[in-house]
Parts: sequence; structure tokens; C-alpha cells
Amino acid sequence: MRMEDVRDGGQEHAGGNRGLANGRFSRRLDSVFRAWSANGRQIEKPLKVTFFTFLVVMAAVLIIQNLVTEYRNFQKPIAETAAVAEDLLRQQRLDAKVSLEHALAGILHNSALTAAIASQSRNALAEGLGPVAGELKARHGVAEIVVFDRQLTMLHSTSGPAAAAGPSTLLRLSSRVQRTASGVEYTGDGQLSIAVVRPWLADSQTVGYVQISKTLDKPLAVIGQVLDARVAMIHHLDRVPTGSQAALGSDGWTHAGAFAYQTEGLDGLPSSFAALLEEGLTGLSFLERLNFDDRQLTFAHGLTLPHADDEPAATVVVLQDVTSEFRSFVFRTATLIVTVAFLALIFWLIFSRLIRALQQSIVATRQKLEREVDANTKELEYSKDRLLEAQKIASVGSWERDLVTGEMHWSDEMYHIVGVPLDTECAAARQVLFRQIPPAERPMLEEAMDRAIKTCSDFDYEHQLIRRDGAVRHIHVRGYVLADDKGNATKIFGTSHDITDWHRARQQSQLLAGILEASMNEVYLFDASTFFFEYANTCGRENLGYTMEELMTRAPWDISPQHTESTFRQMLAPLLRGEVGVLNFESVQIRKDGTEYPVDVRLQLYRERNRDLFVAIASDQSERTAREHETRAAKEAAERIAYFDQLTGLANRAACQRDAERLFRPSNTAKPSFIIHMDLDNFKRINDTLGHPAGDYCLEEAGERLRRCCTEIGTAYRWGGDEFVILADGPDADPEELCERANLVMRAPMDFEGNQIWPSVSMGVARCPQDGTDFGTLLVHADLALYRSKDNGKDRWSYFTNDMKVDSDAEARIEKELREAIQRDEIFLVFQPQVNIRTQKVTGVEALVRWRHPTRGVLGPGAFLPVVEKTNLASIVGNIVIDKALQAARAWQDQGRDFGRVAVNLSPSHLFSGNLLNDFHVAMDKHGVEPSLITAEVLESVFLDDARSDNSKVLEELHSLGVHIELDDFGTGYASLSHVADLPINGLKIDRSFTNQVLEDVKKEIVVNQLINLARSLDIGVVCEGVETDAQFDRLRMMGDFSVQGYLIARPMPFEDMSEWLASSPEDLLFVI
Repeated sequence: MRMEDVRDGGQEHAGGNRGLANGRFSRRLDSVFRAWSANGRQIEKPLKVTFFTFLVVMAAVLIIQNLVTEYRNFQKPIAETAAVAEDLLRQQRLDAKVSLEHALAGILHNSALTAAIASQSRNALAEGLGPVAGELKARHGVAEIVVFDRQLTMLHSTSGPAAAAGPSTLLRLSSRVQRTASGVEYTGDGQLSIAVVRPWLADSQTVGYVQISKTLDKPLAVIGQVLDARVAMIHHLDRVPTGSQAALGSDGWTHAGAFAYQTEGLDGLPSSFAALLEEGLTGLSFLERLNFDDRQLTFAHGLTLPHADDEPAATVVVLQDVTSEFRSFVFRTATLIVTVAFLALIFWLIFSRLIRALQQSIVATRQKLEREVDANTKELEYSKDRLLEAQKIASVGSWERDLVTGEMHWSDEMYHIVGVPLDTECAAARQVLFRQIPPAERPMLEEAMDRAIKTCSDFDYEHQLIRRDGAVRHIHVRGYVLADDKGNATKIFGTSHDITDWHRARQQSQLLAGILEASMNEVYLFDASTFFFEYANTCGRENLGYTMEELMTRAPWDISPQHTESTFRQMLAPLLRGEVGVLNFESVQIRKDGTEYPVDVRLQLYRERNRDLFVAIASDQSERTAREHETRAAKEAAERIAYFDQLTGLANRAACQRDAERLFRPSNTAKPSFIIHMDLDNFKRINDTLGHPAGDYCLEEAGERLRRCCTEIGTAYRWGGDEFVILADGPDADPEELCERANLVMRAPMDFEGNQIWPSVSMGVARCPQDGTDFGTLLVHADLALYRSKDNGKDRWSYFTNDMKVDSDAEARIEKELREAIQRDEIFLVFQPQVNIRTQKVTGVEALVRWRHPTRGVLGPGAFLPVVEKTNLASIVGNIVIDKALQAARAWQDQGRDFGRVAVNLSPSHLFSGNLLNDFHVAMDKHGVEPSLITAEVLESVFLDDARSDNSKVLEELHSLGVHIELDDFGTGYASLSHVADLPINGLKIDRSFTNQVLEDVKKEIVVNQLINLARSLDIGVVCEGVETDAQFDRLRMMGDFSVQGYLIARPMPFEDMSEWLASSPEDLLFVI
């Protein structure tokens, strides 16, 4: 029943008024149509007029839509050109800035010039800058070099005395912040250029300033070449310095209002270009920027070029030729208009013929229908009485509604279903019906009825009635909509069937069946007397492989090989006697194919009126068992990876340190008599000449030879790269015998793919207890002896002697310089991003420490961190790194940059010092950075010394704060599964030594894949370092979903460049990757 027919009393009056209004309008419309179509018998004329109007409207819509679409297509390449021009201008400025900074670095490191400015000698500056200016102009395009003293007074300019002027914006900025400043400024000769100003330091004191600049001619030429467009730089006259005003008034310059531009070298500018500038380019609309001149249509793009003080200094105008695009726009539009007109004509001719044939068919059909209606009227009257009786028996009420007059009729059974007396008027009865329908169901019912009326189709739906006594009835409504000969809906006929009892029974059955069938456990029902199965759910049937028919001929002991009928009945006897309510036990079930699987069974007795049933719920434990086996296998594989080198088959560094910790305990009286540190001579040459496969073959063969020659004397370990360590087997082993054996065995030639390799080894020997009694000391001394063998010509061995400690002086010097560097704030950070290999989203930024040495330039960590680790500077440098890293993170947060987490490498000495936690707390409170935004990268070596438990405790406290912990250099020989499993580790970093050979070395690829699978099994993250090529990236991408880091993504960069990279990464990253 349509919901418009059943409204409450408050809506009835308003609805009646609307119905009357709609009825009057409908009748008026019908009257017009009947008069126009001769009472519905002549519809040809109305349809033709309607169709013609439709054709005209549709043609107009198509043409307008095409004009809008073509106009947008015409605009699109112009907008893209503007974006490309902006990017090119920004990139050219950045390239020029970098070039000038390189040139500036060369000037500042010139000791003669430093002495000249320190002495304020103009002649010395002029003499020193002469050749330098020529060289920098040739190499970097430097147009001008200006030197100022500390009071910002110019001492010398390569442009001559005429260039002297007051302090520029950049000069004042550099003087104020004592750092490099760069931007766009006018030079002394009136040229707008890119300039860089930097303080000139001598003995850490500012003695002056130097400014270098280069013109914008080359960047603008590059933009013009790339865009194939004409480029002009428009100067804002109010921003041009007084010294440059005269230059802008010379020949070759054109003035337009408040602007001026140089016409020399810009042949072919539109004749109206000056007028375009006078109107103000930035304020013009899209159409106003179009210019037609000499049969060419151009579009003017304006790119603002800001001065160093952030005020606009000039505007770069790019004139784009859009003639061909405009011609295409005109051609396509004209083509569409002609096509639409032609098709409209064709459709009109076809429609005219069809409507004529339709008119004839309608007349014949109408006459036939009128005869049939008269014949059926009497039969309908007779059927009415029989229908009323049938409705009463079946609890089915019928109803109908005239959509034209609004009249409605209900059968007697409809009144019974709604629960109102038979003498109730229809209007009041439908109000009751409407109130009894739940509000949540009313929109659905109205939508179904509206859809049926609009399409003149059938309807079929169910709804609820909530009677006055609170009883809920379920009603099934079916019916159809009758249309007149014009296709308009005129009447609705429907039935309402009370299906409450059937609905409740079906709902309960479906609920129980759904629960049983959807269960992930196996559910069985079997008779308590015969023990034959009567029911098994989907899970049970699929697991056993039997159909329900097959199971009904079987008993539980037929699918449980560990039970017989006797033992099974005996086990269930307590349930039958009522001694227990539930029986739980473990069992094994056998499938139809003979395979077995473990289950946990819960069994209960269900008593019906006529019989008893057992309900058994079995949980398949196969997955749990398989998972336990998989975890055990993964642990064994990881232990193998952690303690054995995959290439040579020898024990690795982690195994060596583990064994050394045991052998060199103070309580051990039978310590090894010596340690040998061995290195393959000229191994890099083998890799460079024959390739890495040859190097791997050489290492593999060397491992096998060492295994043979160390028999009964020592144990060989691969320390890393081409280095090996040998521990003596006991206190009486002879190092000289082992060295003789090793030299003899290793000198034998190796054959690799027809190439003979003549290997040799250099060895260093440290004896115990003469050279030390602990492993660390002996290894250092053996390493010193190894380098003595290298210095003496290789292919030999050397015993450690005390004179090999000369290098300690160099370390002392570095330590002294480091302490001074910390006071001068020469320690700084560069940053390298980490991105997800699948989504390319930035997941982290690693902070890498650098030293800006006053004489040696920028030094990497390898040049000073070994000394830091050996001294008490580890905590100081570590605290500096943490503070600067969190300072950068705070800045990126303030800028709204998504950087994932900032990663900090933890020094083992810093970790052991006891200050690490406090340093993190202080830095986090100082900069307001949450622990969840920090990653602490730690080497596995910190867990291999006596302070392992203390180190683990510190990491656990960091982890509890929310700091992300990653195990660095995993796979190089340090890492152990025990640390991955036992410690609070959130992620692994796979060393670059595996990543950069993942394409050349199948074994390395397998190792990387296994490590990624191991991390996935342990639910921890992975970062692959050293990704440098697209091929490496593609191969790693096939291994899973994790993060990568390397030169392919981005090189380490200063904070400012990292910020720009993060700002552009959502767009640029896809192109990089």
C-alpha cells in the first residue's frame, strides 16, 4: 500500500489540499491533451511538437557542453605550461645558488685572499681576485665579486669603482645572522642577478664579507628553450635602484607604465606587448592575456621574481604560442554543430514515419481493448464475492487506490489485519496503519511504491505493524500499478498478507542454521543410542572430506582412529548418566583421504522429548601446530644466518665474539695462545677486474682452505669482507705453524672461468698473555700487526710489537680537535629519507652526523667516530646528535611536513654511559617531540659484551616510552635471532652489503628475502639500505611491503634541502622512484 495514502491526522488536511491541487492540475492537463489529441485518438501532432522541442533543446545542450569542454581543453596546456615555467624558474635559481656557493667556498679557502681581507689591503684584494674572478666567470658564470669589511664598507668589486653602493639587503642579512644569505638583487652595474653573501672567517673571527653574483640571462634562456617560448624579464621601475635607472633608459629598453623591459634579443614580441604591461599583467583574466598579432595567438604567463627583501623586483613573462590549439578548438566546435544539425534532421524524418505508424496502431488497439473491457466486467463482479471469502481464510487483505481521484477501497480482511472496526472510514483507517508502521521502515516503503508508480510496474515488499496492544505483526505486501493508454499510472492494486507466524519460524531456523554453518569449528550431532551422525556443518564436512550422506552411515569412532566403539561409549558414559555436563578431550581425526589432523573436542548431551542427541564441537589445531613448526624452523634458519657466513660456510663475526667471550673469561685458565687477523691481499683488484662473482668465488675458496689448514690448531671465522679471524685451539697451539700452513695453502692458484687467480694473505698475530689477556685487546693488537704486514709488502705475517702503538698519537690529535669542534659547533647533521617501497610514502628520515673541519672540510663519520667511541666524547656527541635531530623534527612538525619518524644512530658507548635516557628526555621536553616520532637505531654489537643486560634495560625503557627501536646492519654477522626475539625490537635494517648485490649474487638475494620473511613472521618492520638503482628497487619490491633508503631515493642532504624535499615529495617522489 502506498504510504501517501496513510498519514496521521495532522498531515491529513495538508495532504488533502495538496491532493486537490494536484488533481485540478492533472485534470486541466488531461483536458488540454484530450482537446489537442481528439480525446486521445490523434496523438501524432502532440508527439511531433514535443519531439521537435526535445531535439532543439538536446542540440543546444550538446553544443554548449562541447563549447565548455573544448574551452577547458584549450586552457589545460596553458595552465600546465605555467606550472612547468614556475618549476623551471625555481630549479634554475636553486642551481645558480648551489653553483655560487661552490664558487664562494673556493674563494673563502684561499689563504692569500683571507690574509688580504684580514689586513684590509685593497691592492692585495684586487691582485688576488683578478685571476679568481676570471676563473669563476668561466667555470660558474660569476658576473661580479664584491668584498666588504666588517663595517659593511666595500673594499673591492670586480665591476669597478662605479659599482660601489650602500649595504645590500643580503649583506645586512648575512651580517646579522652570521651565515650565508642568498637571493635576487641588483648588482653594482644595474643588472638583476642571483647573489650569495657569506661572512669571511679567519681564526673563527669574522673579518669581512664576500658577495658573488651571476646574471639571470642563462636561466631565462634555458626556460625559453625548454618551453619553446619567448621569455622577457620585466623590471618594476619602483624597485630598480637609483644607479640602475639610467641603464633602463638606454637604447634597447622599452617602458610601459610602471614597467620596463629590454627588447634587444627579443625579436618577434607582439606589437601590443607594451600595452599589455601597462594594464598590469597579474590582474588580467585568462582571455585578456590572449593576444593576436600577425596571424599568431599568444598567451602571456607572468612569473614573479622576488627581491632579496621579499618584495617583487621583476616579472618573468613567458609568451606561449597557442595558435594551433585555438584552431583545433574552432574546428572541433564547428564540426560538432554541423554533425548535430545533420543528425537532428535524420532523427526527425525517422520519427515522423514511426509516429504515423504508431497512430494507426493505437486506434486499432483502443477499439479492441474497449470490447474486452465490456466482456470482462460481468465476470469481475462474480469473482468479487469469492475473493472476499478467500482473503478471510488466508488472512490476506486487498486494497486499491485511484491515483487520479484519490479514492481508496479496503477489503474486510484489511480492517482485521490493521485491527480497526469494519465501519471505520478509510481515511481514519489509513492513519492508524501509518502510525503502526515503524518510522525506520517508512522511507523504504515509500521508495518502493514511488518506483512502482513511476515505472508502472509490480511491487513486492515486507514491513512490520506494531498494534495498539504492542503486538508486532509482519505483513507481506504485493501488487501492481495500472497505467492508462498514455502510459500514466492511474490505479494501484495490492494485497497485504499477515505472515507473522511464518516469519518467526523462518527467522529462528535461519539464525540457528547460520550460526552452525558459519562456525569456524566443526559441529556434529549424533544419536545417543545408535551413535550415527545426523548433522555436520560446513567446516566439519570440508575438513573430513565426506558428504553429509556419507557421514550419516558412520559413527564417531570411524573418524577417530584412536578410539574403538567400546572405548568411545565408555568415555561418554558419564554424560549419559548425568555425572558431568561437559566432556573436553584432545583427539585425532582421519580424513576421507587418510590424512590425520589434531582437534580439541567439547561434547555435551542434548535431551529432546523423544530422544537424546550428542552435540560435539571440534576445533582444528592443524594451523597452531603448523605455526609452531614454522616458528621453530624460522628460528633455526635465522640462527644459521646469524652465526654462519652464507658464502664461505665459516662461522661469522657474531659467532667469533660469542666464542671469544667464553674462551677469554678471566676464570678460564686455558685461554687460546694467540689470535690471528687475516686479510686477502689485493682483493679489491679481483672484484674490479673479474667482477664480484670472482671475488665471491675467491672468498668461498679461501674459507674452504682455511678450514683445512686450521685443523687441530685453530678455528677460522669470517670477520667481514675479505677479513678472517683465527682463534687458537688451546694454550699450546703454535701460531707460526698455522701461519706457515696458511701462507702455503693460500698461495695455490685458483681457477675462475678460465682465469687464474694467485691469492695471498697478510696476517697479524697477537699472543696471549704476552700481548693481552682479553679478546678486545688481542684483536686490536692483531689488527695492528696485520697492517704492519701490509706495509711490509703483504703475503706475510707479523707478530705484534709495542712500537705498533704509534697510531695512538694520531687518535689523541683527533680527540683534541674534536673537543674544539664541539665548542665551535662544527658537528652538524645531514638527513636521508626512507620511503615505503609500495606506497612511496615517507616513513622516516635518518639523521647522519658530519664534522665541518676547519682545514679538512666536511668529514664523514668514519673519520672520527672510531675515536669518539674510544673516548668519553661518545655521550657528548650523541647528545648533540639527539638534540639536533629532534630540533629538525620539531621544525618539520611546525611546517606541516610528514616525515614519519626521525632516526638517530645510538653509539654503543653512549648507550653504556647511563646518560642516554636522560638525554632523550631533555631533548623531547625541549623541542616538544613525541617518542612515537623517534627511531633509535642500535648495532647488535652492544649486546655482545658484559654490559648486555644494562644495555637491554636501557632499550626496554626507551621502548616503553614509545621510541621505535631498530636493529642496524642486520645480516652482516652481528645479528642474532635471540636478540630479535628477546629484545624490544620494532624493526631491522638490512645492510647495504646485501642490497647492492641482490641482483648479482643469488645467495645474497636469498638472504635478503629470508630476512624480510623472518621480519614478517615476527611482525616487525624492515628497512633496506643502499638502494641505488631502479633494478635493485624493482627486485626488492617483489619481496614484500617495507621501507627502502639509498641514493635512488635521495642522497644525504642538509636540513634546508631536506625540508624542501619533504615539501615536494608527494609529487616528485613518484618521478624519483
